[in-house]
Amino acid sequence: MQNNTQYQADVLERFIPISLDRLISDLLTSDLLPLEQHLEFKQFCSTYTSLFHAQSHAYLQDLKQLYLPFNPDRDTLINPQENSGKKLAYLKDKLYAILEDANYERISEDDLNEALNKISPYGVQVSVDFDDFAEVALFYRGSAIQQKLYRNWKKLSFKKQPIDILIYKRLFVFLQPKNRQQWVEYFINNKKMSAQKAEKEADKALKKFAINNDNDVVYLKLFKDIPRADLEMQFPNTRIKMRLFDKIKLAVTGGGGTAGGVMATIGKLSATIDPVSALIAIGGLLGLLWRQISKIFSQRAKYSATLTKNLYFYSLDNNMGALTYLVDTAEAEECKEAILAYFFLLIKGETSRASLDQCIENYIYEKYEIPMDFEIDDGLDKLQKSSLLSRFDQLIKTIPLAEANSRLRQQWDQIIDSKEIV
Repeated sequence: MQNNTQYQADVLERFIPISLDRLISDLLTSDLLPLEQHLEFKQFCSTYTSLFHAQSHAYLQDLKQLYLPFNPDRDTLINPQENSGKKLAYLKDKLYAILEDANYERISEDDLNEALNKISPYGVQVSVDFDDFAEVALFYRGSAIQQKLYRNWKKLSFKKQPIDILIYKRLFVFLQPKNRQQWVEYFINNKKMSAQKAEKEADKALKKFAINNDNDVVYLKLFKDIPRADLEMQFPNTRIKMRLFDKIKLAVTGGGGTAGGVMATIGKLSATIDPVSALIAIGGLLGLLWRQISKIFSQRAKYSATLTKNLYFYSLDNNMGALTYLVDTAEAEECKEAILAYFFLLIKGETSRASLDQCIENYIYEKYEIPMDFEIDDGLDKLQKSSLLSRFDQLIKTIPLAEANSRLRQQWDQIIDSKEIV
Protein backbone atom coordinates (compact mmCIF):
# COMPACT_ATOMS: atom_id res chain seq x y z
CA MET A 1 0.00 0.00 0.00
CA GLN A 2 1.26 3.48 -0.80
CA ASN A 3 2.43 5.55 2.14
CA ASN A 4 -0.13 8.28 1.38
CA THR A 5 -3.06 5.82 1.31
CA GLN A 6 -4.69 4.36 4.41
CA TYR A 7 -7.78 2.25 4.92
CA GLN A 8 -10.57 4.01 6.78
CA ALA A 9 -10.33 3.01 10.42
CA ASP A 10 -14.04 3.62 11.03
CA VAL A 11 -15.19 1.33 8.19
CA LEU A 12 -15.20 -2.37 9.04
CA GLU A 13 -14.91 -4.48 5.90
CA ARG A 14 -14.82 -8.22 5.25
CA PHE A 15 -11.83 -7.99 2.93
CA ILE A 16 -8.52 -9.26 4.36
CA PRO A 17 -5.85 -6.99 2.79
CA ILE A 18 -3.03 -9.51 3.35
CA SER A 19 -1.73 -11.88 0.67
CA LEU A 20 -2.40 -15.58 1.25
CA ASP A 21 1.31 -16.48 1.29
CA ARG A 22 2.15 -13.76 3.79
CA LEU A 23 -0.80 -14.69 5.99
CA ILE A 24 0.35 -18.33 6.23
CA SER A 25 3.94 -17.26 6.87
CA ASP A 26 2.88 -14.85 9.62
CA LEU A 27 0.74 -17.50 11.31
CA LEU A 28 3.71 -19.87 11.41
CA THR A 29 6.02 -17.23 12.88
CA SER A 30 3.50 -15.99 15.43
CA ASP A 31 4.58 -18.51 18.15
CA LEU A 32 0.89 -19.34 18.64
CA LEU A 33 1.23 -22.85 17.21
CA PRO A 34 3.63 -25.37 18.79
CA LEU A 35 6.80 -25.81 16.76
CA GLU A 36 6.23 -29.54 16.26
CA GLN A 37 2.98 -28.78 14.39
CA HIS A 38 4.48 -26.29 11.92
CA LEU A 39 5.28 -28.84 9.20
CA GLU A 40 1.84 -30.45 9.41
CA PHE A 41 0.16 -27.02 9.26
CA LYS A 42 2.20 -26.06 6.16
CA GLN A 43 1.08 -29.34 4.55
CA PHE A 44 -2.50 -28.53 5.51
CA CYS A 45 -2.34 -25.09 3.88
CA SER A 46 -0.69 -26.44 0.72
CA THR A 47 -3.19 -29.28 0.22
CA TYR A 48 -6.24 -27.20 1.12
CA THR A 49 -5.34 -24.36 -1.26
CA SER A 50 -4.62 -26.87 -4.05
CA LEU A 51 -8.03 -28.49 -3.58
CA PHE A 52 -9.80 -25.16 -3.51
CA HIS A 53 -7.90 -24.02 -6.61
CA ALA A 54 -9.08 -27.09 -8.52
CA GLN A 55 -12.68 -26.36 -7.55
CA SER A 56 -12.31 -22.67 -8.46
CA HIS A 57 -10.79 -23.56 -11.84
CA ALA A 58 -13.80 -25.69 -12.75
CA TYR A 59 -16.14 -22.92 -11.59
CA LEU A 60 -14.23 -20.38 -13.68
CA GLN A 61 -14.50 -22.50 -16.84
CA ASP A 62 -18.26 -22.80 -16.39
CA LEU A 63 -18.55 -19.06 -15.77
CA LYS A 64 -16.50 -18.27 -18.89
CA GLN A 65 -18.80 -20.39 -21.05
CA LEU A 66 -21.79 -18.68 -19.50
CA TYR A 67 -20.36 -15.21 -20.21
CA LEU A 68 -19.10 -15.97 -23.73
CA PRO A 69 -22.34 -15.08 -25.62
CA PHE A 70 -22.46 -11.69 -23.86
CA ASN A 71 -18.74 -10.88 -24.17
CA PRO A 72 -18.22 -7.86 -26.50
CA ASP A 73 -14.62 -8.99 -27.13
CA ARG A 74 -15.36 -12.52 -28.33
CA ASP A 75 -13.71 -13.60 -31.57
CA THR A 76 -15.33 -17.03 -31.89
CA LEU A 77 -18.63 -18.10 -33.40
CA ILE A 78 -21.49 -18.83 -31.03
CA ASN A 79 -24.77 -20.62 -31.54
CA PRO A 80 -27.93 -18.50 -31.77
CA GLN A 81 -29.06 -17.68 -28.25
CA GLU A 82 -32.20 -19.29 -26.90
CA ASN A 83 -33.69 -18.03 -23.67
CA SER A 84 -31.08 -15.26 -23.66
CA GLY A 85 -32.90 -13.42 -20.88
CA LYS A 86 -32.81 -16.42 -18.53
CA LYS A 87 -29.13 -17.10 -19.28
CA LEU A 88 -28.27 -13.45 -18.64
CA ALA A 89 -30.12 -13.53 -15.33
CA TYR A 90 -28.24 -16.72 -14.37
CA LEU A 91 -24.92 -15.06 -15.31
CA LYS A 92 -25.70 -12.11 -13.04
CA ASP A 93 -26.56 -14.40 -10.12
CA LYS A 94 -23.29 -16.33 -10.50
CA LEU A 95 -21.25 -13.16 -10.99
CA TYR A 96 -22.73 -11.39 -7.98
CA ALA A 97 -22.06 -14.52 -5.90
CA ILE A 98 -18.38 -14.38 -6.91
CA LEU A 99 -18.23 -10.72 -5.91
CA GLU A 100 -19.70 -11.67 -2.53
CA ASP A 101 -17.05 -14.39 -2.09
CA ALA A 102 -14.33 -11.89 -3.06
CA ASN A 103 -15.67 -9.59 -0.29
CA TYR A 104 -16.84 -6.78 -2.57
CA GLU A 105 -19.61 -4.46 -1.39
CA ARG A 106 -22.29 -3.08 -3.69
CA ILE A 107 -22.39 0.71 -4.03
CA SER A 108 -25.85 1.89 -3.12
CA GLU A 109 -27.91 4.14 -5.38
CA ASP A 110 -27.65 6.97 -2.82
CA ASP A 111 -23.83 6.75 -2.72
CA LEU A 112 -23.69 6.66 -6.52
CA ASN A 113 -25.91 9.73 -6.85
CA GLU A 114 -23.82 11.58 -4.26
CA ALA A 115 -20.64 10.80 -6.19
CA LEU A 116 -22.17 11.91 -9.48
CA ASN A 117 -22.94 15.32 -8.02
CA LYS A 118 -19.32 15.97 -7.03
CA ILE A 119 -16.57 17.48 -9.17
CA SER A 120 -13.46 15.36 -9.61
CA PRO A 121 -10.35 16.44 -7.65
CA TYR A 122 -8.66 16.56 -11.06
CA GLY A 123 -10.96 19.41 -12.10
CA VAL A 124 -12.87 17.35 -14.66
CA GLN A 125 -16.65 17.40 -14.55
CA VAL A 126 -18.48 14.78 -16.59
CA SER A 127 -22.03 13.50 -16.90
CA VAL A 128 -23.47 10.05 -17.63
CA ASP A 129 -26.75 9.19 -19.32
CA PHE A 130 -28.00 6.08 -17.51
CA ASP A 131 -30.84 5.72 -20.03
CA ASP A 132 -28.24 4.08 -22.30
CA PHE A 133 -28.15 1.00 -20.05
CA ALA A 134 -30.52 -1.81 -19.23
CA GLU A 135 -28.63 -2.43 -15.98
CA VAL A 136 -25.75 -0.82 -14.09
CA ALA A 137 -24.12 -2.18 -10.94
CA LEU A 138 -20.98 -1.01 -9.11
CA PHE A 139 -19.08 -2.89 -6.40
CA TYR A 140 -16.07 -1.82 -4.36
CA ARG A 141 -13.55 -3.43 -2.03
CA GLY A 142 -11.37 -1.39 0.26
CA SER A 143 -12.59 2.03 1.40
CA ALA A 144 -9.52 4.20 1.89
CA ILE A 145 -8.25 7.77 2.22
CA GLN A 146 -5.57 9.03 -0.16
CA GLN A 147 -3.71 12.26 0.49
CA LYS A 148 -2.66 14.40 -2.48
CA LEU A 149 -1.43 17.94 -2.99
CA TYR A 150 -3.65 20.50 -4.76
CA ARG A 151 -3.88 24.26 -5.05
CA ASN A 152 -7.02 25.64 -3.48
CA TRP A 153 -7.99 28.62 -5.67
CA LYS A 154 -11.05 29.31 -3.53
CA LYS A 155 -8.73 30.29 -0.68
CA LEU A 156 -6.42 32.20 -3.06
CA SER A 157 -3.64 29.80 -2.14
CA PHE A 158 -0.78 29.42 -4.65
CA LYS A 159 0.94 26.75 -2.55
CA LYS A 160 -0.25 23.17 -2.89
CA GLN A 161 -2.03 21.94 0.22
CA PRO A 162 -2.63 18.29 1.29
CA ILE A 163 -6.20 17.15 0.68
CA ASP A 164 -7.78 13.89 1.85
CA ILE A 165 -9.60 12.10 -0.96
CA LEU A 166 -11.94 9.18 -0.32
CA ILE A 167 -11.13 6.37 -2.74
CA TYR A 168 -12.11 2.80 -3.55
CA LYS A 169 -9.05 0.52 -3.65
CA ARG A 170 -10.88 -1.76 -6.08
CA LEU A 171 -13.93 -0.95 -8.17
CA PHE A 172 -15.93 -3.38 -10.32
CA VAL A 173 -18.40 -2.04 -12.89
CA PHE A 174 -21.14 -4.14 -14.49
CA LEU A 175 -22.67 -2.49 -17.58
CA GLN A 176 -25.41 -3.91 -19.76
CA PRO A 177 -26.25 -1.50 -22.61
CA LYS A 178 -29.75 -1.62 -24.06
CA ASN A 179 -30.14 -4.04 -26.95
CA ARG A 180 -31.81 -3.01 -30.20
CA GLN A 181 -35.31 -4.03 -29.17
CA GLN A 182 -35.01 -2.17 -25.86
CA TRP A 183 -33.85 0.95 -27.69
CA VAL A 184 -36.77 0.79 -30.13
CA GLU A 185 -39.24 0.46 -27.27
CA TYR A 186 -37.52 3.31 -25.42
CA PHE A 187 -37.78 5.72 -28.35
CA ILE A 188 -41.38 4.79 -29.06
CA ASN A 189 -42.58 5.00 -25.45
CA ASN A 190 -40.40 7.82 -24.09
CA LYS A 191 -39.65 9.94 -27.14
CA LYS A 192 -42.97 9.32 -28.93
CA MET A 193 -41.23 8.35 -32.19
CA SER A 194 -42.70 6.31 -35.00
CA ALA A 195 -41.53 2.70 -35.28
CA GLN A 196 -39.49 3.47 -38.42
CA LYS A 197 -37.69 6.43 -36.85
CA ALA A 198 -37.19 4.55 -33.59
CA GLU A 199 -35.37 1.76 -35.44
CA LYS A 200 -33.01 4.26 -37.10
CA GLU A 201 -32.29 5.95 -33.77
CA ALA A 202 -31.74 2.56 -32.13
CA ASP A 203 -29.04 1.74 -34.71
CA LYS A 204 -27.32 5.05 -33.95
CA ALA A 205 -27.48 4.39 -30.21
CA LEU A 206 -25.90 0.94 -30.60
CA LYS A 207 -22.93 2.42 -32.47
CA LYS A 208 -21.91 4.32 -29.32
CA PHE A 209 -21.08 0.95 -27.75
CA ALA A 210 -19.73 -0.68 -30.93
CA ILE A 211 -22.66 -3.13 -30.97
CA ASN A 212 -23.43 -4.43 -34.45
CA ASN A 213 -26.07 -7.07 -33.73
CA ASP A 214 -29.21 -7.70 -31.74
CA ASN A 215 -27.49 -9.74 -29.01
CA ASP A 216 -27.28 -8.61 -25.40
CA VAL A 217 -23.81 -7.36 -24.44
CA VAL A 218 -22.31 -7.12 -20.95
CA TYR A 219 -19.22 -5.06 -20.10
CA LEU A 220 -17.18 -6.02 -17.04
CA LYS A 221 -14.62 -3.45 -15.85
CA LEU A 222 -12.13 -3.46 -12.99
CA PHE A 223 -10.34 -0.34 -11.70
CA LYS A 224 -8.04 0.55 -8.81
CA ASP A 225 -7.67 3.56 -6.51
CA ILE A 226 -10.74 5.37 -7.85
CA PRO A 227 -11.71 8.63 -6.09
CA ARG A 228 -15.37 8.47 -5.15
CA ALA A 229 -15.95 11.73 -7.00
CA ASP A 230 -14.68 10.04 -10.18
CA LEU A 231 -17.17 7.17 -10.42
CA GLU A 232 -18.82 8.59 -13.53
CA MET A 233 -15.45 8.61 -15.33
CA GLN A 234 -15.56 4.82 -15.51
CA PHE A 235 -18.52 4.78 -17.89
CA PRO A 236 -18.05 4.60 -21.68
CA ASN A 237 -20.66 7.26 -22.44
CA THR A 238 -19.30 10.09 -20.29
CA ARG A 239 -19.70 13.63 -21.61
CA ILE A 240 -17.20 16.25 -20.51
CA LYS A 241 -18.68 19.37 -18.95
CA MET A 242 -16.83 22.62 -18.40
CA ARG A 243 -16.61 23.92 -14.86
CA LEU A 244 -18.16 27.26 -13.96
CA PHE A 245 -14.67 28.65 -13.24
CA ASP A 246 -13.49 27.82 -16.79
CA LYS A 247 -16.67 29.22 -18.34
CA ILE A 248 -16.17 32.52 -16.50
CA LYS A 249 -12.47 32.60 -17.43
CA LEU A 250 -13.22 32.06 -21.12
CA ALA A 251 -16.08 34.54 -21.01
CA VAL A 252 -13.91 37.24 -19.45
CA THR A 253 -10.81 36.72 -21.60
CA GLY A 254 -12.57 35.71 -24.78
CA GLY A 255 -15.62 37.93 -24.43
CA GLY A 256 -13.57 41.06 -23.79
CA GLY A 257 -11.23 40.35 -26.68
CA THR A 258 -14.09 39.53 -29.04
CA ALA A 259 -16.08 42.62 -28.10
CA GLY A 260 -13.01 44.81 -28.63
CA GLY A 261 -12.34 43.18 -31.98
CA VAL A 262 -15.93 43.68 -33.15
CA MET A 263 -15.88 47.39 -32.17
CA ALA A 264 -12.51 47.88 -33.90
CA THR A 265 -13.77 46.17 -37.06
CA ILE A 266 -16.92 48.31 -37.13
CA GLY A 267 -14.76 51.42 -36.77
CA LYS A 268 -12.50 50.35 -39.65
CA LEU A 269 -15.43 49.49 -41.91
CA SER A 270 -17.13 52.80 -41.25
CA ALA A 271 -13.92 54.71 -41.92
CA THR A 272 -12.95 53.04 -45.18
CA ILE A 273 -14.46 52.68 -48.58
CA ASP A 274 -11.64 50.45 -49.91
CA PRO A 275 -12.97 46.90 -50.52
CA VAL A 276 -9.56 45.35 -49.88
CA SER A 277 -9.26 47.08 -46.50
CA ALA A 278 -12.82 45.99 -45.64
CA LEU A 279 -11.98 42.36 -46.46
CA ILE A 280 -8.81 42.57 -44.34
CA ALA A 281 -10.81 43.96 -41.39
CA ILE A 282 -13.46 41.23 -41.72
CA GLY A 283 -10.71 38.58 -42.01
CA GLY A 284 -9.09 39.90 -38.85
CA LEU A 285 -12.42 39.68 -37.02
CA LEU A 286 -12.99 36.08 -38.17
CA GLY A 287 -9.49 35.16 -37.04
CA LEU A 288 -10.18 36.65 -33.63
CA LEU A 289 -13.44 34.75 -33.33
CA TRP A 290 -11.69 31.53 -34.32
CA ARG A 291 -9.03 32.05 -31.64
CA GLN A 292 -11.71 32.41 -28.97
CA ILE A 293 -13.56 29.31 -30.21
CA SER A 294 -10.30 27.35 -30.30
CA LYS A 295 -9.75 28.16 -26.62
CA ILE A 296 -12.98 26.33 -25.82
CA PHE A 297 -11.89 23.30 -27.88
CA SER A 298 -8.46 23.46 -26.26
CA GLN A 299 -10.00 23.42 -22.78
CA ARG A 300 -12.18 20.46 -23.72
CA ALA A 301 -9.13 18.66 -25.13
CA LYS A 302 -7.33 19.30 -21.84
CA TYR A 303 -10.23 17.78 -19.93
CA SER A 304 -10.31 14.80 -22.29
CA ALA A 305 -6.56 14.23 -21.88
CA THR A 306 -6.93 14.28 -18.09
CA LEU A 307 -9.79 11.78 -18.29
CA THR A 308 -7.84 9.45 -20.60
CA LYS A 309 -4.71 9.62 -18.45
CA ASN A 310 -6.61 8.77 -15.29
CA LEU A 311 -8.40 5.83 -16.90
CA TYR A 312 -5.10 4.52 -18.31
CA PHE A 313 -3.49 4.28 -14.88
CA TYR A 314 -6.64 3.21 -13.03
CA SER A 315 -7.73 0.34 -15.31
CA LEU A 316 -6.99 -3.20 -14.09
CA ASP A 317 -8.87 -5.52 -16.46
CA ASN A 318 -11.85 -5.86 -18.79
CA ASN A 319 -14.54 -8.42 -19.64
CA MET A 320 -13.17 -12.00 -19.70
CA GLY A 321 -9.96 -10.88 -17.99
CA ALA A 322 -11.98 -9.17 -15.26
CA LEU A 323 -13.96 -12.37 -14.78
CA THR A 324 -10.75 -14.38 -14.27
CA TYR A 325 -9.39 -11.72 -11.89
CA LEU A 326 -12.54 -11.88 -9.75
CA VAL A 327 -12.53 -15.68 -9.49
CA ASP A 328 -8.83 -15.66 -8.50
CA THR A 329 -9.53 -12.99 -5.88
CA ALA A 330 -12.53 -14.89 -4.52
CA GLU A 331 -10.41 -18.04 -4.29
CA ALA A 332 -7.75 -16.24 -2.25
CA GLU A 333 -10.32 -14.69 0.11
CA GLU A 334 -12.09 -18.00 0.68
CA CYS A 335 -8.80 -19.78 1.43
CA LYS A 336 -7.72 -17.07 3.87
CA GLU A 337 -11.02 -17.31 5.76
CA ALA A 338 -10.86 -21.13 6.02
CA ILE A 339 -7.19 -21.23 7.04
CA LEU A 340 -7.63 -18.54 9.69
CA ALA A 341 -10.65 -20.34 11.13
CA TYR A 342 -8.83 -23.70 11.25
CA PHE A 343 -5.64 -22.23 12.72
CA PHE A 344 -7.37 -20.55 15.66
CA LEU A 345 -9.59 -23.58 16.26
CA LEU A 346 -6.40 -25.60 16.68
CA ILE A 347 -5.21 -23.11 19.31
CA LYS A 348 -8.47 -22.51 21.18
CA GLY A 349 -9.92 -26.00 21.00
CA GLU A 350 -13.68 -26.23 21.42
CA THR A 351 -15.19 -22.74 21.26
CA SER A 352 -18.18 -20.69 20.10
CA ARG A 353 -18.52 -18.87 16.79
CA ALA A 354 -18.57 -15.46 18.49
CA SER A 355 -15.42 -16.20 20.51
CA LEU A 356 -13.56 -17.55 17.49
CA ASP A 357 -14.64 -14.57 15.37
CA GLN A 358 -13.41 -12.10 18.01
CA CYS A 359 -10.12 -13.97 18.40
CA ILE A 360 -9.38 -13.74 14.65
CA GLU A 361 -10.35 -10.07 14.44
CA ASN A 362 -8.12 -9.28 17.42
CA TYR A 363 -5.17 -11.08 15.81
CA ILE A 364 -5.54 -9.18 12.53
CA TYR A 365 -5.82 -5.85 14.33
CA GLU A 366 -2.82 -6.52 16.61
CA LYS A 367 -0.68 -7.91 13.78
CA TYR A 368 -1.57 -5.54 10.93
CA GLU A 369 -3.41 -2.65 12.68
CA ILE A 370 -6.43 -3.26 10.46
CA PRO A 371 -9.91 -3.35 12.02
CA MET A 372 -12.24 -5.65 10.10
CA ASP A 373 -15.45 -7.66 10.17
CA PHE A 374 -14.21 -11.23 9.68
CA GLU A 375 -16.54 -13.64 7.86
CA ILE A 376 -16.51 -16.42 10.46
CA ASP A 377 -19.53 -18.22 8.99
CA ASP A 378 -17.90 -18.47 5.56
CA GLY A 379 -14.69 -19.89 7.00
CA LEU A 380 -16.48 -22.48 9.14
CA ASP A 381 -18.86 -23.51 6.35
CA LYS A 382 -15.90 -24.32 4.09
CA LEU A 383 -14.22 -26.36 6.82
CA GLN A 384 -17.44 -28.29 7.41
CA LYS A 385 -17.84 -28.91 3.67
CA SER A 386 -14.34 -30.44 3.64
CA SER A 387 -15.19 -32.63 6.69
CA LEU A 388 -12.59 -30.89 8.87
CA LEU A 389 -14.82 -30.22 11.89
CA SER A 390 -15.74 -32.72 14.58
CA ARG A 391 -18.39 -30.46 16.10
CA PHE A 392 -20.49 -27.88 14.28
CA ASP A 393 -23.33 -26.55 16.43
CA GLN A 394 -23.31 -24.06 19.30
CA LEU A 395 -19.70 -25.00 19.96
CA ILE A 396 -17.15 -25.62 17.20
CA LYS A 397 -14.27 -28.06 17.27
CA THR A 398 -11.82 -29.12 14.55
CA ILE A 399 -10.25 -32.50 13.93
CA PRO A 400 -6.50 -32.87 14.66
CA LEU A 401 -3.95 -31.78 12.07
CA ALA A 402 -2.79 -35.29 11.15
CA GLU A 403 -6.36 -36.45 10.52
CA ALA A 404 -7.17 -33.25 8.60
CA ASN A 405 -4.20 -33.77 6.27
CA SER A 406 -5.22 -37.38 5.73
CA ARG A 407 -8.78 -36.39 4.74
CA LEU A 408 -7.56 -33.66 2.40
CA ARG A 409 -5.19 -36.10 0.67
CA GLN A 410 -8.07 -38.55 0.21
CA GLN A 411 -10.17 -35.80 -1.37
CA TRP A 412 -7.28 -34.88 -3.65
CA ASP A 413 -6.83 -38.54 -4.68
CA GLN A 414 -10.53 -38.72 -5.54
CA ILE A 415 -10.15 -35.72 -7.83
CA ILE A 416 -7.11 -37.23 -9.56
CA ASP A 417 -8.78 -40.64 -9.96
CA SER A 418 -12.12 -39.37 -11.23
CA LYS A 419 -10.70 -36.33 -13.06
CA GLU A 420 -13.72 -34.44 -11.79
CA ILE A 421 -14.25 -31.59 -9.35
CA VAL A 422 -16.61 -32.80 -6.67
